Amino acid sequence: MYRTGFIGASTQEATQWVAQSVGDARTICVPFAGSGRDIFSMAGPDRLIESWDTQFYSRAVVEGVFAAKEMKTNVDAIRYRKGYMFETRSLKNIDERSAGFIDWVADEGTMFDKAAMSSAIVRCTLMGRMTQWYANVEQLYARFLRARENNLPFLNAPGEFIHHEGSVLDYKFEDIEPFDLMQVDPPKVVVGGDVYSSNFDVLNKAMHGAVETLPKWTSKVSLANFRQLMNIPTKRILFMYVSGVKPTYEEVRRMLLEYGEPIEEKSFTHRGRTDYGIILDRRNHSLHQSEE
Repeated sequence: MYRTGFIGASTQEATQWVAQSVGDARTICVPFAGSGRDIFSMAGPDRLIESWDTQFYSRAVVEGVFAAKEMKTNVDAIRYRKGYMFETRSLKNIDERSAGFIDWVADEGTMFDKAAMSSAIVRCTLMGRMTQWYANVEQLYARFLRARENNLPFLNAPGEFIHHEGSVLDYKFEDIEPFDLMQVDPPKVVVGGDVYSSNFDVLNKAMHGAVETLPKWTSKVSLANFRQLMNIPTKRILFMYVSGVKPTYEEVRRMLLEYGEPIEEKSFTHRGRTDYGIILDRRNHSLHQSEE
């Protein structure tokens, strides 16, 4: 199973269930690529996985690791450059050497290097939340090397990968054949907003990502965004959610049942929270228009 430190918190059991639920699907839509864990679990020969995400890290993992035939790296030592992170010190307490090394990799590193650096940066912050920096440059380099080594077994994953760096909600799905499956693991709203939009835009900016300001998810917009996803042509939907967030799983489930017939439902409890999964058959349902 693909692991990347603090990013991506789904349980092993949930990820295994996702992989088992793919069945004979040959085309899979993943609106929120995240850490790439579910993408790798669903990969297979003669299978196309098309994914989206506003975070640059997702692109680096898909293109630099899963879709790469071999390791390509430009990093063999700690080097420095004065770039975005050095000039802004956007992470509290980050030292100038760590900032300079991040900027050098952002400019000169391969996509494989940037996947490893992104993981290392997150691991060097408090609880992986991209708030306060807790490392020196030697520790950052050690975590970069470890992340790079950990990514090696996931190179050249089976199948084909197409990734879009941007919001799936801005993409126009016109004149295409329905996907066999759409696997959805959306941003989760805790205490007014999602975890990533508040702090992870720093990582996007540092790595020269295409999206500088991550879209903010709130409980008010989540259901409307979920309804918009239902306009994506697909035969089946595999939707993952979690307890303790807003809107609740019960609210999301009621909405989902408007768009398909439930085939299977699962729950996975660990560390005081529950992950939920539901599979819907959409073949007898017409597409609904998104609601504001």
